[in-house]
Amino acid sequence: MNSKKNYYAFLWHAVLLSITITFTEINTIMPALVLNIGGNEFHIGIMTAIMVGVPLGAQLFFAGFLHSRQRKKPYLLTGISLRIFSLALIALTLGNIRRFSLSVALAMIYLELLLFTVSGAFAGISYLDILGKSFSGEMRQRFFLRKQVISSVGVLASALMARGILSRFGYPEHYVVLFAAASGVLLLASGGFWVIREESGTPGRAASFFATVKSIPAILATDRNLARYILVNNMLGFGTVLLPFYLSLARKMYDSVEGLVGNLLLFQISGMVASSLLWPRIVKKTGFKGILYYRAYLAMVLPCAALVIAHFLPVWAYLPVFILSGSAVSSMKLTSEAVLIELSNDSNRALYSGIVGTLNLTVALFPLVIGAFIRWAGYLPVFMFGALLAFTSIFYIRRMVCPVDRRGN
Repeated sequence: MNSKKNYYAFLWHAVLLSITITFTEINTIMPALVLNIGGNEFHIGIMTAIMVGVPLGAQLFFAGFLHSRQRKKPYLLTGISLRIFSLALIALTLGNIRRFSLSVALAMIYLELLLFTVSGAFAGISYLDILGKSFSGEMRQRFFLRKQVISSVGVLASALMARGILSRFGYPEHYVVLFAAASGVLLLASGGFWVIREESGTPGRAASFFATVKSIPAILATDRNLARYILVNNMLGFGTVLLPFYLSLARKMYDSVEGLVGNLLLFQISGMVASSLLWPRIVKKTGFKGILYYRAYLAMVLPCAALVIAHFLPVWAYLPVFILSGSAVSSMKLTSEAVLIELSNDSNRALYSGIVGTLNLTVALFPLVIGAFIRWAGYLPVFMFGALLAFTSIFYIRRMVCPVDRRGN
């Protein structure tokens, strides 16, 4: 009974969370916000580091503590409440943005985003642990696939709303409305977590942050599968970090792109929706490992396509880049949760989540480096390096042993 109740509670949260994510979309909305405030590629890199890199590193900081908690629902609710509060703070800051200088405005937004992402890391470990304990086997696989489809539809609907808000209101009012709405919708989404019935797990031994860090080499030496997954995550993570810079490249190459931000977001969401219909066929044949392959191929193609189109073709030809980037986001979201849950168990899932997040170094560190390097050397070397890393990751994906490989044997 609890499994069924939790199943729909998690889906409720997923649908409404998808709206919040759309209103604060990291690859279109957030870069455009930074540029409108007056920032540049370097400032986009800082924003990406905070939203993508910081929560990964923060996971290990919380993992040692949460690993020892038998019940993690209270910590899940605490984390999501702080996220709701931080979004409301951002809306308040944006409503008064003209009162601040560029440096003060960016600093305030960065601090509020930091609260948003760190609290998300705190909640995320508990989320994965409770999700892994709630249902298993075919029900778990069905949940991930259905979640992706439903979330994509929610994202598409909210993208249309975001497009209307962006076109109806001027700067900064449209961002105020987006972040205020995101805070309200996330409050509704948290209702799903209140009704969850958490199964009692087997708590691990409590460990300090430094003790947890010291244990990582032994854990990776014992579980080579986890080590290979972390390596793949790092290689494909570089492609994730590149996604916001497709917008900055378009803005540099095309004069007309400023008025297309809402349309670009819609194209990206369309790619997510279309891809979510493709995933069940791939998973049925090759498991979630097949999605990892797809993600790697896409990470090879996207940087090359963006460079060629931006330099030689008109702006309308650049729109497929955002469709494919939506597919890349969808594959990343699906694999980041599903693969980790399949490679862990109830006793080590919180710890594994922290280790994977912390050792995803490319996502944690490269946004700052990429922003500065692009301003110095241009887009070509950075984008081609990302494609090369994605190509290399394929060889390590082959060596990972996932449930689909065990079924094959």
